[in-house]
Amino acid sequence: MSKSLLLSLVAVFCLNLASAEHLPWGLDGAQDRIEAIRKGDCQLRLVLPDGQPIPKESVCSLSQTRHAFNFGGSLASDWQAPKQEWYDDFKAQFANLFNYATIDFYWAVHEKEPGGWSYNTDSREKLNWAKAQGMTLRGHPLMWHEVLPDFMTDSARDTSAIEADIVRHVDRLLTSFPEIDEWDVYNEAPGIKWRDKKEGVRRWFESVGGPSEVTEKMLRMARSIHPNGRYILNHYTDLDVEYEESIEHCLSVGADFEVIGIQTHMHTEMDSIDEDRLWKALETYGRFGKPLHLSEISILSCERFSDWDSFNAWKDKVDDYDARGQDRPTIPSTPEWEQYQADLTHDFYTLAFSHPSVESIIWWTITDLEPWRGMPAGLLDAEGKAKPAYHALDQLINHQWNTQIEATTAEDGRTQFRGFYGSYTVTVQHEGETWTGEFDLRRGPLEVQNVVLRVTPDDG
Repeated sequence: MSKSLLLSLVAVFCLNLASAEHLPWGLDGAQDRIEAIRKGDCQLRLVLPDGQPIPKESVCSLSQTRHAFNFGGSLASDWQAPKQEWYDDFKAQFANLFNYATIDFYWAVHEKEPGGWSYNTDSREKLNWAKAQGMTLRGHPLMWHEVLPDFMTDSARDTSAIEADIVRHVDRLLTSFPEIDEWDVYNEAPGIKWRDKKEGVRRWFESVGGPSEVTEKMLRMARSIHPNGRYILNHYTDLDVEYEESIEHCLSVGADFEVIGIQTHMHTEMDSIDEDRLWKALETYGRFGKPLHLSEISILSCERFSDWDSFNAWKDKVDDYDARGQDRPTIPSTPEWEQYQADLTHDFYTLAFSHPSVESIIWWTITDLEPWRGMPAGLLDAEGKAKPAYHALDQLINHQWNTQIEATTAEDGRTQFRGFYGSYTVTVQHEGETWTGEFDLRRGPLEVQNVVLRVTPDDG
């Protein structure tokens, strides 16, 4: 028996032997809230290029092509996917669900020595591809105390040199990557407490004052370089009082930001999110009056660890294999837990989509190929095939929460409908030809939109 397999078997025995059956959430009022906050009424006036309206009682097809809501996925974690023969299928499946992509800017991956920045080829390819798809791009992150070059953790370096490198790095990212629409500013600031106190970045952090002060400093730094940027605070748990204190501090001193991010990685029983906890978190952070991003979602298709001690022992083994450049041990995904993952995903997304403060929901690992932490949380399996959770999201995003209807024009080429906010095409037959136009359905006062149609070329 290989050591990797042995570790996998040991890990399974450390897991909580709970049932793989998901107890459906109540979701009381969720559908009514979705109808009220995610949809709106629309009035159109369909006209030809010469300004003449489409005749009365013409049948038009209205098709939503993009959501206004950000359904997102991370392109920052599936490092092996670009090397696979099925990578094109991976991208097609990603684009089928998502209009928003997290792009990696992990410092140590792209710069080993000061001044030696070289953006990883795979990262650049993913960035360019996502931008070409019209996706909103999130840079992750401007700064984080993990995945740092050695010169940033050096215990002998002066904190002033550490800070100079941080300023240089933030300036480089904000000026060299204008295609990024928004940035995680300092990722998981309260988590610095888990780093060695002698490390350079930890000493710099303490010299600034702590999570609140560092977050403020990073916001002011970013704003001074790119004043009109869209900046996100982001943390790995909804239960950290220091995160709430950092948010309150920044708001009180005028260090403004645009978004609050909450991660939900459910690798242990303690980190698993039930209905009450999710709603409470959204209400707690929604009180700050900022849009909320559920920024990194991990729902497993294997059993969760019952406690942090067993999880951390497993995680240390995975990290040790990674450090030696060996294939990491992986707990297998099973059909029973894949169904559990799909059912919980359905309920999690439904409740989150129904909350008025939520602006984005972002899945973290897309595949089970060499999964993060050695635990399968992908929407696709290790061979790039769609799992039940992928189909559950496809049903929600592309069917249940997508508007595809027909309407009939009244006098003066007018028609109206109610649909999900987003971008649309309208198609109508007139004088033996197919005419199309585009429009957006956005929140705001109900006004008649003029849509100028054009003839659709005959592909035949």
